[in-house]
Amino acid sequence: MTSTTAGSPSLASRLSAFTKHGVAVSYVLLVVLIVVAVILNPAFASWANVKAQLQIATFIGIIAIGQTLVILTGQIDLSVPWNLTFSSILMATLYGQGYGFGVAIGAALLVGISVGLINAIGVAVFRLHSLVWTLGMNALLEGATMVYTNGQPPDSTIPSVVRFLAVGHLGGMPVSPLVWAFLSLVTILVLARSRFGRFLYATGNNEPALFLSGVDTRLVYVGAFVASGLCAVIGGILLTGYASQTYLGMGNDYLLVPIAAVIIGGTNIMGGAGGYVGTIAGTLIVVLLQSILSIAQIGQAGKNIVFGVIIIALVLLYAREARPTD
Repeated sequence: MTSTTAGSPSLASRLSAFTKHGVAVSYVLLVVLIVVAVILNPAFASWANVKAQLQIATFIGIIAIGQTLVILTGQIDLSVPWNLTFSSILMATLYGQGYGFGVAIGAALLVGISVGLINAIGVAVFRLHSLVWTLGMNALLEGATMVYTNGQPPDSTIPSVVRFLAVGHLGGMPVSPLVWAFLSLVTILVLARSRFGRFLYATGNNEPALFLSGVDTRLVYVGAFVASGLCAVIGGILLTGYASQTYLGMGNDYLLVPIAAVIIGGTNIMGGAGGYVGTIAGTLIVVLLQSILSIAQIGQAGKNIVFGVIIIALVLLYAREARPTD
């Protein structure tokens, strides 16, 4: 006795189709969520609300650029929350102490590069699992931030340029989504047209084979993790401008959500398949979900549960697809 009738696809085949066509599915889901949100609240379609949603999506989307590159290699970066927090606080305090915009921004970016390099060394040189290594780096950065601030909320002096990039407008359009659009275009072109992009996919698919072909895969990991570190810093800088302040734990909400955006967008958590085109849809989906959950008066803890369940479900799905068949 079969579980499905002829011509009726099984649940397993539908799940398999998602892993193969995740990008298309994510955009269909995005359209469905938009329609549902507008039905629930017609004001959701107003230009004012659209701009607000895009600004929120910008922070997630930029951080998700780095996560996409890392996940394509089959790794993950859990150092984002306190990399974002420490670099943002460092930028604001240095600028407030009169060091100038260039020095403040440069110091923040240097933190991101350093964190990315250390993460890459742990994964590529010491061959440690990225989940454990980057989580340890996140804890280290949290401790460093507490020492730097003496555990007190820091005084924040935000450069006017940062404020403009975060909340400014050009021709009625918020500037921050334009920044995200530019970085998105660069990312898509890198993944589609560059050797580095091809190496990212190849590393996630079969790192030993790529290494035997003469490619130093350690440098691929360096590029991916440094990009992730920089994206966390850029996202944090824009978030600082948006909030007009820095505060301890400001990056805590950006641990699961960008990862969920990447996976919902069709990038295989096991590496080697996907891309940033899908992550854009995944980012907008998680922002819509956050809005719907907020309307339902579900707090941040509840939202984390929802995104955690999504990540676990999709990880199990991809693991099932990766399992060899007899």
